[in-house]
Amino acid sequence: MPATHRVREKPCAQCGQPSPVMYRVIRKEEEGWVFLCPPCRRKAEEDNPEYRYGGTWKAEKGR
Repeated sequence: MPATHRVREKPCAQCGQPSPVMYRVIRKEEEGWVFLCPPCRRKAEEDNPEYRYGGTWKAEKGR
């Protein structure tokens, strides 16, 4: 029997759109960690000294 994968999605903390790849980042130190989609992560990183990258979340594990 083939393995079935459940569909996993997370909404972006900035735009609200679900994405199969999310980035765990800090935009502002007091805000803490949030998940952002690729376009929002690029915007958050620009000219932001408080920006920190904390890992990549993927909908399909092992890829």
